[in-house]
Amino acid sequence: MKRAMSFLLALSAPLWARAGAVSVSGAVAGEAAPETRLAAWAVSPFGQPLQALADSALTADRFALTLPDAAPAERLRFAVGERTSWPGLVDFAGASAPVSATEVKFFVYQDANRNGVRDEGETLREVRLNAGKSDLFVVWSSAAVTVRGGGGYQADLKAGWNVMTVELRKSVKVAPYAGGPLQLDLNR
Repeated sequence: MKRAMSFLLALSAPLWARAGAVSVSGAVAGEAAPETRLAAWAVSPFGQPLQALADSALTADRFALTLPDAAPAERLRFAVGERTSWPGLVDFAGASAPVSATEVKFFVYQDANRNGVRDEGETLREVRLNAGKSDLFVVWSSAAVTVRGGGGYQADLKAGWNVMTVELRKSVKVAPYAGGPLQLDLNR
């Protein structure tokens, strides 16, 4: 049964400033179905989930999710170019260096058989983590790079994991995540 709920999340500081693991943790506001899980997936350039990188149960209105320290597998990395479809990136205008990257998206699902992992037949539903008026964007990059696109899009990435926010207005504002509460509203 679907129930209205929102999650308040927080990233452990200062994760965006180092190359190590990225952790997301938070509290659940409202009631989650008993077997709801949150998962972080490496996705294709078109946003299709390829491999779960982290998975967590929503227990006692809390969760904690940590991406691995290691770089994503080579098969999960894609050249940054015209096929890249990151949040807010339209009209790809170039990258300052040739790099490969792994975008991470967040999904919820019902763990029907209670085995602690997502199995075929357990439907993934993409969810967005919001920081105020911005969406959270997590990407691993093989090297430091600046990616540019239409509408003022400019993402300055360091080698390793990057936690960014993307705000879509008249122009696109991409910035390192500066901390603070995040929210996930499952009614969207």
